[in-house]
Amino acid sequence: MKAFFAIFTLFFVGALAGLTDEQKAKLAAYKAECIKESGVDPAVVQNAKEGKADESDTKLACFSSCLLKKIGIMNADGTINEEVARSKVPDSVPKDKAEEIINECKTMKGANDCETGLKVMKCYMEKKTFSIL
Repeated sequence: MKAFFAIFTLFFVGALAGLTDEQKAKLAAYKAECIKESGVDPAVVQNAKEGKADESDTKLACFSSCLLKKIGIMNADGTINEEVARSKVPDSVPKDKAEEIINECKTMKGANDCETGLKVMKCYMEKKTFSIL
């Protein structure tokens, strides 16, 4: 999986291409904070990173929302901050492909911020452009 998120690796924090050690440490801290805040099992987060996410898991959904908000991709009101999302795209990803993915994933909506976070995270992960976890 390519690191885009320096986005959803966030969702599923892994090494992101082009991230400094400081950025990686911050991302790992966000992940830990969101695991604690959401109460999600870290194994569930790892499974989601590997593409085995249970979309009915409310704790995973809230973890996703938390992580997206901490990295700035999701605003406090649950909307997607497209400029921040664009800023997280690695230079190796063609701009037109990045725009296509951002435009598709920003439309994902759930019944609340948690569900929206999971849908957006899943969308990014399926596109395999970047990883947040």
